[in-house]
Amino acid sequence: MRRPFVFTAHAPETTSAKLMGVRALALWTITAVPVLAAAIGPWTGRLSTGEALAGLAVLGVAAAVVQRRPVVALVLVVVAWQITFLSRAELDSTLGVLAFAGALLAVSFVAGRNAFTGTAGAVVLLAGTATGAAAAAALGGGGDSALGTVAAMAVLAVVPWTIGRYRREYTRMVRAGWEHAERVERELELAEDRARTRERARLAGEMHDLIGHELAHAALRIGALEVDAGLDHRHRSAAGGARAAVTTAAERLADAVRVLRADRSGTDGSTESVAELVARTRTSGLDVELVADPPRDHDPLIARTIHRVVAEALTNAIKHAPGTPVTVRIEETDEGSVVRVANAAAPEAPEPGVTGGYGLLGLAERVRLVGGRFDAGHRADGGYEVTAHVPHRPSAPAGPATHLHRRQAELQVRRSGRRTVLVTAGISAAVVACVVAYMVVDAVTSVLDPADYARLTVGQDQSSVTPLLPAETRVDLPDGVPPPPAGSACSHYSTHPNPFDERGSDLYRLCFRDGRLVSKDLLVRGTRRLVSGDELVGSER
Repeated sequence: MRRPFVFTAHAPETTSAKLMGVRALALWTITAVPVLAAAIGPWTGRLSTGEALAGLAVLGVAAAVVQRRPVVALVLVVVAWQITFLSRAELDSTLGVLAFAGALLAVSFVAGRNAFTGTAGAVVLLAGTATGAAAAAALGGGGDSALGTVAAMAVLAVVPWTIGRYRREYTRMVRAGWEHAERVERELELAEDRARTRERARLAGEMHDLIGHELAHAALRIGALEVDAGLDHRHRSAAGGARAAVTTAAERLADAVRVLRADRSGTDGSTESVAELVARTRTSGLDVELVADPPRDHDPLIARTIHRVVAEALTNAIKHAPGTPVTVRIEETDEGSVVRVANAAAPEAPEPGVTGGYGLLGLAERVRLVGGRFDAGHRADGGYEVTAHVPHRPSAPAGPATHLHRRQAELQVRRSGRRTVLVTAGISAAVVACVVAYMVVDAVTSVLDPADYARLTVGQDQSSVTPLLPAETRVDLPDGVPPPPAGSACSHYSTHPNPFDERGSDLYRLCFRDGRLVSKDLLVRGTRRLVSGDELVGSER
């Protein structure tokens, strides 16, 4: 017995809108917590009330549109993060990184998960990284701020975006698998129906050939008795009644045979022609043109297959390229019929989250089952074309096309997974390489020659000290540096160009007050604390 189809009473659009609203609220709640913490906590350079409210508003808009307009949401959070970070770069505070870090990470992932294509998002991330690094350098944050911008964008935006793209491809493959399973189930039900119909036809044939023949023979014999002159009137009347009864039984048998042999196309198939289908579709507002050779007397199964190809292709065009003209071409060749349904390029990409192509997979399987070939894809001009080569008579299928689609889906997911791993590993390696290179450059360009340091004396005029100093100063200061003299401004310099040896953290510190050198120290990292150079030298002596 076929399982009943259960129809739920609620509207899917309403359910989808509610679900999207719940997801948007959850995303906003999660990303708003760090912003509130950055505004109310006892942090250096914490967010003002106005900045916090503006940030919460931006996050609200981003959370609301990320599922339908992922690139717009990505732009909003990238700009919000960069403004917060760059406005606090001179404070050397991690608050600028952390306030919108969660929002940047979460929205980047969700945007990658919902974006129809990855091109626009990649452009936004690349442009945002380059713009942020340039702004950091232009605003006086220095190379460390520019490097921090690039590293944070790579870790907090590019990697989550790439992972989101991978999840999208994986989900599409899973959805395609369920679609295939449902399609197989429907085909099994159709196979059961076909087997049932064949059995009915077999029974009808046996009844017609065996019972019908015997009834006709019996009616003939009884008819001979009805006209036999050797029988009296009473017996001839009885024979006439028997013949009428047998004739009636034969007529009822013929009716039963016609019912058993009824063509299934009269109940669940379509008797509508392609021309009628196109005309009906045209009345719904679609600009569709039919160019067809004179129709042939197709096999009923082939005719229904052609009708199904055209119907599914027109539905696909209405769904994914609304408003574009569609051309239906049917060419009759010696091998069979060639059906082409093509539409022009859509004026804009479909809504994010709208999936397609699974109906075409079922269509490809249907064409394959009658021995035909099926192809669908984008054309060079951006349009889309569905092509089916259908034989004049059904034949054995050429091969398992569903396996090909499954392999293609698996290959696409593997490529996305490899791309995710490579991007993540490449970004991690690039960040490490940039940090190491920056440490080397910072140390090399800020080296104060030990001989020049030795010639400096406390109380010396700053104008005479400046020519001996390198062009750059060290910015990666270790924790625990001894406090400088009160009211003085200090600069730190490298003792040698290699920042990775055992004395790589040693620094020269020169402090000036009122234009004079008031302190010179060699800050040496010990096993537990930092001490001044004079103290260390005295202990060593």
